[in-house]
Amino acid sequence: MKSKNKFKILFASVFVLTNLYVSAQISGVGKQFSVEKKSWIDDSTKCEITQWTTTGKNWHLYFNIESFIDNKNVIIFSDRTGKTNLFRMSLTDGIMTQMTDETDLKQGVWHNPVQKTLWYFNNDTLKALNTTTFKHTVLFAFGKLNPESFAVTCDGKWMVYSLNKNPGFTEKNSTGPFALFKMNLLTKEIIQISPDYGFSISHVQTNPVDPNLISFCWQHQYREGGEGIVGNTPIRIWWNNLEGTAGGPVVPQELGLHRTHEFWFPNGKYIGFSARYLYGPNKGKQFVGYTSIDGKTLRMFPANVGAAHSQMFSDEKHWVSDLFNGSNLVLFTFEENQIAETKVLFRHDSSWGGQPSHPHPHFSPDGKYILFSTDKTGTPQVYTVKVNL
Repeated sequence: MKSKNKFKILFASVFVLTNLYVSAQISGVGKQFSVEKKSWIDDSTKCEITQWTTTGKNWHLYFNIESFIDNKNVIIFSDRTGKTNLFRMSLTDGIMTQMTDETDLKQGVWHNPVQKTLWYFNNDTLKALNTTTFKHTVLFAFGKLNPESFAVTCDGKWMVYSLNKNPGFTEKNSTGPFALFKMNLLTKEIIQISPDYGFSISHVQTNPVDPNLISFCWQHQYREGGEGIVGNTPIRIWWNNLEGTAGGPVVPQELGLHRTHEFWFPNGKYIGFSARYLYGPNKGKQFVGYTSIDGKTLRMFPANVGAAHSQMFSDEKHWVSDLFNGSNLVLFTFEENQIAETKVLFRHDSSWGGQPSHPHPHFSPDGKYILFSTDKTGTPQVYTVKVNL
């Protein structure tokens, strides 16, 4: 009997170890992929361009979410394994290392390089990923009432998200209302922090230096279709505090002006945006601009950028935009509160056929590169342009 029990224990141990080994082999986390990069000097702009990816579809994070882990490593999405997952890509040697192995990874993520953490959803479940160790932590399963858009406060304590409290009665419409909520990432306590709104809330962004400030947008729906009523919104940019005691529109828009693609400046003092007049006496005029949440500081600078994605560098002097005079990546240099220099960096020729194809430019923390994506070659790929600010 004793020998039989020993055999059973030994067999069970081997079975467990074998399964652990198989599981480790199945998981793609940590797998590295060979270098695909190629560099050249652009004939028109004389800038050094590097295309980093070629296999499958590849793109980096949305323009208002930090894509850089540090000066030399960025986070990208890729479907090179047959499923879309997150990868760390080295700007030193071009090696890509798989960070997730998920079955239903959502594009909406949030990254805080100071916390060395990236938060993401697989299906309805929020997870945290350590970008150094690749350790994954399951945080919360939301079930049917999934967040529409989310961010995490700069201190890493709270997830703030928008939610449709009463999802649709038809495929393309919803009764709403929408509201902002916060969830304590330690205790998982959930509290509504905004009034109920009769419009779709998106682009939730936490302030990079003040955990008490949140911006969000009244999301317009494209005319070719979408949930709810399509068309432009009368007031795009809104704010809320974390306690839920204050908030509202950020500088009500004047007649005919449509702002889009808002983002926090690195100093946390201002919200940048692109803007254009869709009707009225200024119809056709286009701008980049920024505002404080109380509207006491508001600046707009004429620039032919359309509904561009933009980012301000930490020196508060250089501003990149991706829709200048058509399909051009452009760098504005500000001096004495005006655009002193306009430099076209690259004609990206994006098809704009879905988010992965959009350039969504990002400055590297040291200002040496601007990261962007485009489907110029036929599929979305990741690029940099050297700027050496």
